[in-house]
Amino acid sequence: MEGIKDRMDKVLKIYKSDCIFLREVDVDYPIGNGVFSLGKTYYTNENLDHMTSIEAQLCLNQLSYVCFTEWILEGRFKGLEDLSFEDYLRLMEENMLIIDSKIRFKKPIENGQIIGQIEVTRIKKYGNLYITFLDFNLEGKCFGELELVLKK
Repeated sequence: MEGIKDRMDKVLKIYKSDCIFLREVDVDYPIGNGVFSLGKTYYTNENLDHMTSIEAQLCLNQLSYVCFTEWILEGRFKGLEDLSFEDYLRLMEENMLIIDSKIRFKKPIENGQIIGQIEVTRIKKYGNLYITFLDFNLEGKCFGELELVLKK
């Protein structure tokens, strides 16, 4: 039987290996906690030793994808209880999107090990669309909100 780590590895296969930042996850609905590992920024000519909004977004995407895997498999989304893990993987690739994000840094976050958390605050269902509202916190230095949509 697969565990959360096995599912996490499969979910994160959509990312290039050097862009997989999520290392550990703990999921207890409505909260998901993650441990991320960031190295040097690879997309700039200068090596940056701090997290940018690009890495923050990738971390939040990865944590959301993995947490939603568990929450859907637990039956937390009414109407998706019959969704298998393989069905979710197919949906995730093209039908799960962050449609709004508000990222605010209060202080710089140095690269290295970073702790983050997301929390579901509300879910709305419109036909075959599930809109999920999340609050997040990275290291107590970066806060914000995410709005995700999953289309079945």
